[in-house]
Amino acid sequence: MRKGSRGVLRPWKFFELCLVTLAITASGYLVNDLRDVRIDAINHPGKNMVLKLGRANVQWLFGATVFVGYLFALLLALRLGERQLLFLFPLAIGVLALYSATLKKVPFLGNLLVALYCAGVPGILVVTERRGLRELIDVNPALGLDTVRVCILFMAFAFVATLLRELVKDLEDLRGDRQEGRRTLPVLLGVTTSRRLAIVLGVMVIVSILSPIFLGWPAFLQPPMLICIGLLLIAVLVILGQLARARQQVDYHKLSLQIKLLLVGGLGLLIFF
Repeated sequence: MRKGSRGVLRPWKFFELCLVTLAITASGYLVNDLRDVRIDAINHPGKNMVLKLGRANVQWLFGATVFVGYLFALLLALRLGERQLLFLFPLAIGVLALYSATLKKVPFLGNLLVALYCAGVPGILVVTERRGLRELIDVNPALGLDTVRVCILFMAFAFVATLLRELVKDLEDLRGDRQEGRRTLPVLLGVTTSRRLAIVLGVMVIVSILSPIFLGWPAFLQPPMLICIGLLLIAVLVILGQLARARQQVDYHKLSLQIKLLLVGGLGLLIFF
């Protein structure tokens, strides 16, 4: 970048962005609990927040989460001078609510929507830092374009890994989904075919992890990054081994949690980078 130019997401602002993202994600979980009381009683007995706290309390909690999240989004938009991006917050809330109400019942479309949302988490960093990236490309085109490629790579990783987790969750929830008439991929294709598809998605995750090494991107060839990539690769291979042997709901539940940790670890590399 030019002398004196800095990224706009300094540590505290980045923390605010994380809080906004957490608020959006939490609102999605709360909407799911509000709409999935019956099906959760089958798939996840005793874990639905409505059954624990009551519908009215969960509705209030949802409202408070959205309100606080919007305040942080407004504060961040004003501090960054990016008020035009404030629409992303209600858009994300609305899309997740639409997913819970309708799209999760449509084969694959709901899974695709959630994967796009997760891919948008690293994507919002690119949008927020777009001016700094343009400066970097002007001054050092090779480094600037490599930075953009890295962000795109993380978006691809988040997208494919989320598709994998969503399919595993559908395998976990097969009994309740079938009883409630939901047309998820495991309901339509069967467990065996869906598990094979999940393994294919797992291989795609491996490709996304290894691709920067195959492409020779310097940022990923340093020892600390190679160690992180190696750990992620081992984690995916362990997950695939367990997926090939999974047969019971508890197996898919454990895999779903492990893939969530994989996602957190993979996106954590973006902060490290």
